[in-house]
Amino acid sequence: MVCQHSVVAQQETASQAPEAGKIDPQIAPEPAAAVIAAQQQRIEAMQRAAAATVGVFGFDGQGGGSGVCITPDGYVLTNFHVSSPFGHRMRCGMNDGKMYDAVVAGIDPTGDLAVLKMYGRDDFPVATIGDSDQVRVGQWCFAAGNPFVLATNLQPTITYGLVSGVRRYQYPSGTILEYSDCIQTDTAINPGNSGGPLFNARGELIGINGRCSFEKRGRVNVGVGYAISIRQAMNFFWHLRSGRIVDHATLGFTVATDNKGRVIVTNILESSDAYRRGLRYGDEILRIADREIATTNQLKNVLGIFPNHWRIPLRFRNDIEVVDTYVRLQSLHLPVELEEIVQGESSQEPAPPPRNPQDEPKDTDKEEDGKKEKGPVRGQKAKKVDRLADRYESRRGYSNYYFNRLEIDRIVGTISQRGDWNATGPMWRLQGQVAGEPTALQILTGDASITAKAGDREEAVGSKLGWIPWIQQRSTLPLGLGVRVWQLWHRIGPQKMGEAVYIGRSPLVGRDGLFDTTRIAIGELDAVVYTAPDSGLVECIELTVDNQTDPAEIFFEKYRSIDGRSFPAQIRLAYGLETRTAMEVESVEWNAAPAAEGTD
Repeated sequence: MVCQHSVVAQQETASQAPEAGKIDPQIAPEPAAAVIAAQQQRIEAMQRAAAATVGVFGFDGQGGGSGVCITPDGYVLTNFHVSSPFGHRMRCGMNDGKMYDAVVAGIDPTGDLAVLKMYGRDDFPVATIGDSDQVRVGQWCFAAGNPFVLATNLQPTITYGLVSGVRRYQYPSGTILEYSDCIQTDTAINPGNSGGPLFNARGELIGINGRCSFEKRGRVNVGVGYAISIRQAMNFFWHLRSGRIVDHATLGFTVATDNKGRVIVTNILESSDAYRRGLRYGDEILRIADREIATTNQLKNVLGIFPNHWRIPLRFRNDIEVVDTYVRLQSLHLPVELEEIVQGESSQEPAPPPRNPQDEPKDTDKEEDGKKEKGPVRGQKAKKVDRLADRYESRRGYSNYYFNRLEIDRIVGTISQRGDWNATGPMWRLQGQVAGEPTALQILTGDASITAKAGDREEAVGSKLGWIPWIQQRSTLPLGLGVRVWQLWHRIGPQKMGEAVYIGRSPLVGRDGLFDTTRIAIGELDAVVYTAPDSGLVECIELTVDNQTDPAEIFFEKYRSIDGRSFPAQIRLAYGLETRTAMEVESVEWNAAPAAEGTD
């Protein structure tokens, strides 16, 4: 028999217990401090990322895509297929709620990249550049952008997910846009996200969102999206800033996988740099740049991330040995082919944005060149006045020639920092000796002729013509030709030397970093001048005859001050990867008298 008071006590205890499946808030454990901290870090990373995310619209406000700002003065990375429907003018919105006028700088119709330039301020928030080579499957990532043009208040949409694949290759599939070495993610990427950023969990930029896969019956994301790696984008960035229609590259040979699983050369152009470096039919490709090559797909992936004219490391095995060398990449298309591609690429992904008067962003006041312009008053229709009409120059082969002039002017501005070159006369005499030898070496360069004398041997040529045979013969005279180009570069500047084109930034074998590269047509050939971005020092001059001949490469090394001017203490001439000769400069006579005929 159970006592009555015991039954009552049990009933009271049962009534006080929580229902099954529920947690008593008085005894629920607090989330771990690490969880709270991780959530706060994620929120802050997304806030920083959102600040640099850009909405891209047509000049009339129609259409919509995404981009990301990567410099404080307003350079934006986006997709070519986002910018192409808008021509050279567009508007960009940021999450400060303001719209900024923008103009296209350069385009890459093969790699689906474009660079825009926003105006209106010089302190735009920028994304932190990450390392896409370190991205691994399973890492968290998030995308920011304007899918379906939902962000009418210019606050970007954030979607979160995983990296589900790396170094994917996407075939052109009916269009020129070829995605190589891209990042695959299940982060939701939809129409309107194109051109926008993909970030890692720390908020570092690792890719530019582009292609995405959709359910066949509608534009519905199925969890397979692709982003162009930020490494590829930054390799091309300065080329795109050049205002040109940028091309991709070819190695000059084709490969296939043999029955042993090796990647074998199946065809090679004798005019290619790879052929000059010793690669032949049947050789096995082992490594390109920093990647092991085990399939033809891997070779395409690596090749797609580099601009043409770059030199990249190549390792291959022939019948005798394993060879490590560098090969110069050639253009994939002819200039006329690129122009046809651009003209034919007119697809427009984004839809017109909804018109909600409550959400439409206000225009920002502009202050350009001392003139302040007010944005439209609410309720009044804005006049379509192109405030950036002078920031676009049409020229064949360029997307916007204005930006090429801008970069040339920037480089020219560094020349005077290294001394007053106007005071030097047209005739220079360099005295020294051959490096590592007791042989005296003299170079005399002026407006009439160029002379190089080593010991008792003397070679001379005109100041502009007759250079090609000396380069084809791998003579030592191009050492003096390089000095002549160096002299003109400093005395009159690249614009007066010939047709000057800023190419972008490219590597030099044996040197760290990338160098500003300018191509100048001089007489019968092209001179390609490499300058250090920070100091403006001329590091190398390539004298290029054609694709079948190694250029003469003149390196300017060990700079020192001579009469208050920065001048190299050593000048080295190389062909391919072999040094032909080098000069140790002992003295320079800036206003030298011409040598009498038959004398020094």
